Amino acid sequence: MEGLGYLKASINTILPVCIVLPFRCASHKRTDKRLRGFQSPNMAFYVLPWREFFADVAAWLIAGLLMAGLYMTYFQAPFLTAIKVLLGCLFFGLFGGMFQFLATERKTINLLKTRGFEGTFTQEKMLSVGSKMLFFMVTILLFMVTVILLMVFMDINFLLTHRDSFKPDIYVGVFKEVLFAFIVILALSLLLLARYTRNLRSILSIQLETMENISRGNYDSKVPVVSNDEFGLIAAKTNHMALGLKERDLCQISFGKYVTPEISEKILKGEISPEGELTEVTMLFCDLRGYTPFVARKDPKDVVKFLNEYFSEMETAVRQSKGIVLQYIGDEIEAVFGAPIPEAKHPEMAVKAAIEMRKRLETLNQKRRAQGEEPIRHGIGIHTGTVLGGSVGSPERLVYAMVGDTVNVASRIQDLNKQFGTDILIGATTESLIKDRGFETVSLGKTSIKGKSEEIEVFKVL
Repeated sequence: MEGLGYLKASINTILPVCIVLPFRCASHKRTDKRLRGFQSPNMAFYVLPWREFFADVAAWLIAGLLMAGLYMTYFQAPFLTAIKVLLGCLFFGLFGGMFQFLATERKTINLLKTRGFEGTFTQEKMLSVGSKMLFFMVTILLFMVTVILLMVFMDINFLLTHRDSFKPDIYVGVFKEVLFAFIVILALSLLLLARYTRNLRSILSIQLETMENISRGNYDSKVPVVSNDEFGLIAAKTNHMALGLKERDLCQISFGKYVTPEISEKILKGEISPEGELTEVTMLFCDLRGYTPFVARKDPKDVVKFLNEYFSEMETAVRQSKGIVLQYIGDEIEAVFGAPIPEAKHPEMAVKAAIEMRKRLETLNQKRRAQGEEPIRHGIGIHTGTVLGGSVGSPERLVYAMVGDTVNVASRIQDLNKQFGTDILIGATTESLIKDRGFETVSLGKTSIKGKSEEIEVFKVL
């Protein structure tokens, strides 16, 4: 009988491990292979921990069934003993599955964090945190109660059957057995809770770190989607938000290359009135001289290269004086000072920009002379007055523009540079506003301009 007891003990210890180990090793290798060699960074990684959980439960359930059958057929054990063995194996399967679930989840978190991938989330397959916790807690409590009640029932049944042959201290043994089972289950439950908390802390720390990066404009950080609960949903929404913000910034940057950042920002914020806005500004027009024959002699690629270099220098001069280039019309530049961002000294800033443009043109010409190219000239016209600033065009295509007599007069003054042989001319209104500002100007008298019945006085900027 003593040998039979040792045999039962050996079977209880070795047989389940021998049955479970091959299944678990195969499942573990398969999961590791998927994690290391996955091809798509957007696969549903939250499935892997669940696969490990069910693989563990299935392996231990098979072991429990085999052992229960062995006990009933070979050892002639009663049915309750077989049920006890089966429940014990299922108990280990559930706890082992939970440990494997959390271990795989932890491994997935570290992998995705290292590689910067996010994974996908399917809301239709979402299992809430409450449901998941309820499942784990009910499972633990149910098996805790079931195992303890079964142990108590079997012990009581044994005592009733052998009440004439047991000693009084057997009650203490029964109590110790029940207490030991309770302590083991409680310890395993606390260990599970600690691992779950650790994984949760990791996910939350990555979530907070990613949101901090997003607030700083770094939209490439990703939150790993390693669960199909609310935390996975929050991670997926955070990644989607980062992608949307990245696309918005990309659109805004691209938009800003065609429309100046000041204007694009106001358009995106909806601050441009559809009806337009009357405001006092200083308009500046700049036009290249001899552009048509220059284009005829050059390759189109060389022309574009030259224009890009020229426009880059001229726009830098305009922006340094707080002006905004509204548009390039062929070889002509239209700029405004004082709108859409108000600037009290807009006449002065416009004249400063024109003088800086003159200096930068001379620098470009020095470079061209060194390369054996002919120098280029341009004419600048400046005029101050009231304009209507707003979006102009069709419903399908709008541009931000300045409309009014001031714009037309500034353009006509620019044309007068050809007549007077000058490079910078300003209207009388602008000249009156920059007096005593350190600029040297010379009146060229009154002259007629196209589209105006009365003559206007223009001034040359020295």
